[in-house]
Amino acid sequence: MLFLFNDMGIVKWYHLRNERHQIQVEIDRLLIEEKNLIKELDRLDNDDEYIKKIARERFHMVKPGEKVFRVVDKRKVKNNN
Repeated sequence: MLFLFNDMGIVKWYHLRNERHQIQVEIDRLLIEEKNLIKELDRLDNDDEYIKKIARERFHMVKPGEKVFRVVDKRKVKNNN
């Protein structure tokens, strides 16, 4: 019994092993996210076309003489009423 449930027993070891696995999964996810953010930052620093695309999509900016058309989803309009 002492071997199973003391401070360094199998149950404690099993819980620590599971916790270590969860932490490793989180670390892997964060490393991938960091890699993607570094790529995004590089594109924002060096790619003018990407900056224009972001400005149009996120901030609804247009070139002089361009027209913007908004598409309304009728399903969303009906659900809000």
